[in-house]
Amino acid sequence: MSLLLLITEWTGTIFGISGAALLSSNTKYSSWGWWLFLISSLSLCLFAALSSAWGLLLLNAAFVSTNVTGIIRAWCPHVRGLKANRSAIKEKFK
Repeated sequence: MSLLLLITEWTGTIFGISGAALLSSNTKYSSWGWWLFLISSLSLCLFAALSSAWGLLLLNAAFVSTNVTGIIRAWCPHVRGLKANRSAIKEKFK
C-alpha cells in the first residue's frame, strides 16, 4: 500500500472517530465535530478514489454533503449572533 493511501485512510479514520466523540460529548465545543467529520469524509473520498472503491467514494461524498449541512446549521446561528453582538456594541458607543 502506498504512503498516500495509508495517510488518507488513517487521517479519515482518526478524524472521523474524533468528530463522533466530540459531537456526542454535547459540550460547547461539540459543533467542532462537524469540521472533523468534514476532514474525515474528504480524506476518505481521496482514499476511495485512489483505491477505486466507488461505493466508499459515493458514501463519503454523501457524508461531505451532510457534514456541510451540519456546519451550516451549527455555525450560521453562531456567526449571526457574533455579528449581532458587534452591531449592538457599535450602536451602544455611537
